[in-house]
Amino acid sequence: MKKYKAVIFDLFETLVTEWGHEKYTKRLMSEDLGVDIDRFATIWEGQEQDRYIGSISFEESIREICQKCNKPVDEKTLSAVTEKRMKTKSACFEHINPDVFTMLDLIKNFGMKTAIVSNCSSEEVEVLKKSKLIHHFDEVVLSFEVHMQKPDSEIYEEASKRLGVGLKECIFVGDGGSNELEGARNVGMKAVQAKWYTNQFPKKRGNIEGFVVAENPLDIIELLKDEQERKYKA
Repeated sequence: MKKYKAVIFDLFETLVTEWGHEKYTKRLMSEDLGVDIDRFATIWEGQEQDRYIGSISFEESIREICQKCNKPVDEKTLSAVTEKRMKTKSACFEHINPDVFTMLDLIKNFGMKTAIVSNCSSEEVEVLKKSKLIHHFDEVVLSFEVHMQKPDSEIYEEASKRLGVGLKECIFVGDGGSNELEGARNVGMKAVQAKWYTNQFPKKRGNIEGFVVAENPLDIIELLKDEQERKYKA
């Protein structure tokens, strides 16, 4: 009978949420920079992969947008925009569901390893590393730092390698963005859809067909208990 040895988590909308508190949106950034919103959005969205895989930092991204819009940005404005972005990203770590910490502690009590695998841009990496959340994990694999992103198989394989466990010995938990559940399943991990934050959206995210669903963090603990019981009965 298979024995799971590690639980790997997505970050946004799984461990933390951007829902329910202030966000520094594309519109607000464009207004502060004096750049047309449609032009800003087009360039910003086109840079997304480069920001995630570490080809460009947040500050470099803003400079490039302003340059392409013929609106050079001075250092004072760039600093102000960066500070606002960091402040709102940091807020995500101030509104964590308390059951998330209970879940992580209980997983540790099972003797299992934990990791984060996340598609993160430079400013998100920075705020995560300053947060209390990071201390609950054995490994943290962030796309900006490893130059690979979900759902590519390499990023899951990197996490498994760092943890020292096999791919089939890992459970991956995520809200389902970026086709992350499919990516985890494709490398042999058991994938679980986390809905405790997405259930709060104005329009709740539906269940993703073919995956186990966890409506709250402690559902993960019940899943692990069930797996342990099956192991001992085998």
